[in-house]
Amino acid sequence: MKKNVFINVLRVVFCIIFFLILAFVCNHPPENQTNILNAILSDSPQDELLVNMSQKHSGRFNVIFESEDIDSIETVQKKFLKLSDSSAFRKDFSSGAEISELLNTYKYYNRNLLSINTERNIVDGNLELLKLESLERLYNPLGINLLPIEEDPFMLFSDFLSMLESPYAGELTELDGKYYAVSKFNFKEEIALSPSLLNTEMKKIIKARNKLVKENNNVNIYITGSPIHTFYASSKSMKEINIICVLSALFIILICKFYFRSYKILIPVFVSLALGMLFGYLLTSLFFKSIHILTFVFSTTLIGICVDYSLHYFSHDKDISKILKSLTMSMLTTVSAFLVLLFSNMELLRQIAVFTAGGLVFVYLFVILFYPVLCKKIETDTINLDLSFYLHPIAPKYKKIIVSLLILVIVIGFFKLKFNDEIKDMYRPPQNLANAEKLYSTLNKTSETPTFFIVKGNDNQDLLEKEEAITHLLNQKDFFALSKFVPSIKQQKRNRELINYLYNSELDSYASFLPAAKRNEIKKQKPRRGFITIENIKIPIINDFLLQDRVSVIIMMTQPSRDFVAKVKSENPSVEFVDLKKDISDKVRACRESCLKLIIPAILVLLLLLSIIYKPKNAVKLIMPSVLSGVVVIGVLSFFNQDINFFHILALFLIVGFSLDYSIFRFNFVKESSSLRIKSNWAVLISCATTVFSFFLLSMTSFKLISSLGLILSLGLISSYILSILLISPQEESEIASDNI
Repeated sequence: MKKNVFINVLRVVFCIIFFLILAFVCNHPPENQTNILNAILSDSPQDELLVNMSQKHSGRFNVIFESEDIDSIETVQKKFLKLSDSSAFRKDFSSGAEISELLNTYKYYNRNLLSINTERNIVDGNLELLKLESLERLYNPLGINLLPIEEDPFMLFSDFLSMLESPYAGELTELDGKYYAVSKFNFKEEIALSPSLLNTEMKKIIKARNKLVKENNNVNIYITGSPIHTFYASSKSMKEINIICVLSALFIILICKFYFRSYKILIPVFVSLALGMLFGYLLTSLFFKSIHILTFVFSTTLIGICVDYSLHYFSHDKDISKILKSLTMSMLTTVSAFLVLLFSNMELLRQIAVFTAGGLVFVYLFVILFYPVLCKKIETDTINLDLSFYLHPIAPKYKKIIVSLLILVIVIGFFKLKFNDEIKDMYRPPQNLANAEKLYSTLNKTSETPTFFIVKGNDNQDLLEKEEAITHLLNQKDFFALSKFVPSIKQQKRNRELINYLYNSELDSYASFLPAAKRNEIKKQKPRRGFITIENIKIPIINDFLLQDRVSVIIMMTQPSRDFVAKVKSENPSVEFVDLKKDISDKVRACRESCLKLIIPAILVLLLLLSIIYKPKNAVKLIMPSVLSGVVVIGVLSFFNQDINFFHILALFLIVGFSLDYSIFRFNFVKESSSLRIKSNWAVLISCATTVFSFFLLSMTSFKLISSLGLILSLGLISSYILSILLISPQEESEIASDNI
């Protein structure tokens, strides 16, 4: 009686906790996250800067128009702009008034402004070249001078404004007999940072693109940039989630029909799975402000793992007392394996740990607390076929041959062991998107690998001066930086001196088209007081360069040389150079190395946990097949020339945690009756099959991060099951069972 009261209290507490969490999350729903960087970077200050920088540019995308006919490109460009929703795009300036105000500010301080190339020509004494370039601007029929020629005879102001344009933006380029034009767009921040809004707008862009390509056979259109990759990655991930769920559900249905000969058990099975995944989502929402789409992809593994608890319940005549110990140990070892991911500095892995561990604990509690009530009237008719023949059919001499061959493969594999920490292998875009990105890099003569200089200053002026110390060593088309738009006060003073020198030394010989009196007036004209500063200029693009207060980024359009980077860092110790691909790969390598160091401690923790229930000697025998299976899988993958990455190493923890279940259930039922032992063996086999099937489906996903885990887990669980049969005889099973404390 007291036991029933206690169970009922637990059920009530369980429901109260569940609904409290549900109510909280409904009032504080998390955001969905699709940014790839957020999946692999940590929450360190430097990584936060990278994520912040990626978010600032996450709405930028480019549309490339390709044709053999120039006129067709211009026509299709105009049609594309009409079909696109201009209200979704952020403009460099929100209104014509702001553009006018900015230009007026620049005009007012025009004697403070010089392009980098012009400044360099004056300093180096290339005055004849400078005059030639000025004449070309002056007599260019398409050129526009925003200042009267008598105020700016060298057209230095027009030259400065041209430096602010994105390199090659809007230019028509010829390549291999075809013409290309690039249109640049930038979604508003509220759209760029919302996956649902971004996907909605990208659908419109893709629809417009497809419509124009269909109507204009001689024109092709490519789309590049973060939004198109986000759209395809999230769309494909959701499709893969749906496919995995459907296939896993069908597999479970077939298993239930084959072994239990009943469809009725599907109701509690799917209810427990649905509620388990919901609880995993709710629990993750409590600890994280946003949940990555890949967390949902990986959470589909719950279908294969959690169904084990239901299968064991129905396989053992719905008697919780018979399986409580085994079920509890199974849950603890599996959850312990997942919780190892909490020690990773990748938020995605921590989300997976919380989501999956929470779902597993929920389903475990749901089975032991509610199944005895919900499943009273469900009858099953299990297959009464002894699996002992299939579990131990191999003669000892053949076992030795198989084990020897396996050892040979492992040894050869470990000699061929090769690690791969390249970030490019974590995400492989569709071929059409990869080709589009390559084309964009070729047309814009930019590096395919993003690189940046992160500059920190004591104040805004110190920040700008540090930027200029770097950028003045570069070609002005090789970078984009805040100091291009707002020169430091020190630089503006220097520009005044250089312009004054240019006018005094070269104006008479150059500007013969102006009267002598006017030339003298220009020479004597003094620059206006004051300077352009970040505080007094209204230009939204400033926010694209300021990552934090007094922290800015210089965006490199081409890959700088190692010598240049070394020189910059030696002269400016506070400046950080970021090679996004290399730096992230280095972080992945560091995570892999730290995981390798944790393998032995993790195994010792599981041994300690098992030793509490079993003797230490028996705990070693229980864990041995699981540990060896990890070694086997790594060796076999290497044998077939597969590079080992961080997620393969990470999977070793999970293999041990998952596959321990099989040994625990088999050994706990060796002393039971023949019929109960047969049912236990079937339950273990079916549990292995459902789990392996779920992970095998994950190995087919497009995202390398998840597919690596799925592949090694499916292979590891199969090998662990087989190794437990090969390495542990029935007599040893009996010894372990008899020593059971």
